[in-house]
Amino acid sequence: MSSPESTVHTYHCICSQLVLASTSTLESLKIRTSDSSHILPLPNLSSTSSTSHYASLANTIADSKPTIIRCEDGFEKRYFHKCSRCELSVGYSLDKSQFEDTKTSSGPREDVAFLLPGGLISTEDMKAGKDMDAEIAKVGIKAA
Repeated sequence: MSSPESTVHTYHCICSQLVLASTSTLESLKIRTSDSSHILPLPNLSSTSSTSHYASLANTIADSKPTIIRCEDGFEKRYFHKCSRCELSVGYSLDKSQFEDTKTSSGPREDVAFLLPGGLISTEDMKAGKDMDAEIAKVGIKAA
């Protein structure tokens, strides 16, 4: 029998490509109020501290140049994480310059990612035959 910490939850892009493995469910992650994205802590590979949470983005391509997004309180620099199969943006990282502790740096912050709502489906939902057309309609793309 596995403990909750050792259970790995997997999530796929709506095109069925595996993009996330995590010991936390999407539902258990905090939500960013500005855009309802899930806040996904990523492991700090240089740290020796242990944590019960682990997550890994897989089969995604991170933009090398940021996209500037207008927000209610100003602008954000986002580096989008896109599915390597269909290129749907499934999440993003913020630029280091937007955080007090890394304000003088630039580039994507690597200790947290934000997962966009509607772009991921759990492996369990895929196995159960969840209606993918409804998921695709949520994010506003046309099925091929």
